[in-house]
Amino acid sequence: MYIPKVHRFFVAILVLLSFNNHLFAQSESNQDVENSDKYEQFEPCIAEVLRSSDQVKVELGQVEEVTFLRDNVNLCGPSSTITRRLALRLLELGDTNYDDKGVELEQDKREIFDEALEWSRIALSQDTSEHLNYEQMSMAFAALISVSRLKGKAVLADSVRIYAEEAVRINPNNDRAYHILGRWHFEVSQLSWFLRKLSKLVFRTSPEGSFKLAINYFNKALELDNIPVHRYWLGMAYLESGNTEEALIHFKQVLQLENVQHNDDYFKREAQRLIDKHE
Repeated sequence: MYIPKVHRFFVAILVLLSFNNHLFAQSESNQDVENSDKYEQFEPCIAEVLRSSDQVKVELGQVEEVTFLRDNVNLCGPSSTITRRLALRLLELGDTNYDDKGVELEQDKREIFDEALEWSRIALSQDTSEHLNYEQMSMAFAALISVSRLKGKAVLADSVRIYAEEAVRINPNNDRAYHILGRWHFEVSQLSWFLRKLSKLVFRTSPEGSFKLAINYFNKALELDNIPVHRYWLGMAYLESGNTEEALIHFKQVLQLENVQHNDDYFKREAQRLIDKHE
């Protein structure tokens, strides 16, 4: 995707430049109902769609699973669970950060993420009391930001935070939403004073974040679920705030944790690299 020269200059303003959707989709197995035992809590029709969705994904792949979910999203009547599953699978389809299974072209990603946001909105409209629907909205906005031009990024950035905050307001035990808030404050805190002022001048919006809040949110996520991704980003927040000693403690702990998500090996490699660099 071509970025005009002026946008290349302003690229440092991008609030969530590296805040790609894979960091939200990471907890798919916890967020939805990947474990078949959990399907029992749903109505038989919804449970069967979810089981069939899993089977299609295993046997035919991501694209066919998305097609299956599109075709059956209303099979059981309005269901935010199925709709949210479709939105999440679309986000995964556009994620190429850890493998080459997703789409490659930025234009194709934009179309996929636009559709994911639309299904996320529908899921929320189907059940406004479900914290996972607000979390899904936050993830969808973050994905869309990753393929938007500068002004779009500046305008959309606060949506990530707002929906994540609503998710934890409804359910204070949502570790993924706390992680999202930690990442939001981490990325925003990396902006310089000059770039904040420049963003405010050019786009009339300038997000405010802090490493202190990032550390607080990552700690809350860890209290709820001590998994590599939370521990790694807590270490990163300490590192960027100047506390290398504390950061190394958490990076070393990352290496000792059991893998629970598809990208945990990546975070362990990064943790080891940072240990080697700073010790």
